[in-house]
Amino acid sequence: MVRLAARAGCLLGAATLAGLLVNGVRADGVRFSNFVAPNACANPGEGETSSPAAPAVEVMAPGDAAGLCGDPTTLIADVRSADEFAKGHASGAIHLPCGASGQVADTAVGLVRGRQTLILYGSTTADARRVAEEMRRRIHRADLRVVALAGGFAAWDQAGLACASGPCAACPGPSRDATQDPRHP
Repeated sequence: MVRLAARAGCLLGAATLAGLLVNGVRADGVRFSNFVAPNACANPGEGETSSPAAPAVEVMAPGDAAGLCGDPTTLIADVRSADEFAKGHASGAIHLPCGASGQVADTAVGLVRGRQTLILYGSTTADARRVAEEMRRRIHRADLRVVALAGGFAAWDQAGLACASGPCAACPGPSRDATQDPRHP
């Protein structure tokens, strides 16, 4: 029995070592020295922070943020759950859920290329701010204005600003058509 356990331990150790070696050689392997978990919900102040040259995340009132939405260099993102997003969201918003995988967050980073402003909103200001700080950290652009919406989606909706419903039109998934919210033509 001891021989069998020793043999299993040796095989496990050899497989682990082989896996680490293959990971180290691959260009897309995980780099443990600078690995960041693929989750856009890290609390501000934990782990890495934004680069010193990058301006802080702004908090902006819905009316002021709406004034930026018509600008083609502005991207607006909803960090709430898919169900909340489908029930209602700011017109033109992409869905970037708080628990987004690294791949979803990387796709959002790609969408920011060529943009000057990124506006994020959630259920609360704090929800948006957490994801905004994470996106600021990932993007590494001092010229990008990153804004968290004050009061979250409820404040946007209460201000009577343009809303839509349905799944994200720009997000991967079976249904991409967003329909206009009847409350806000």
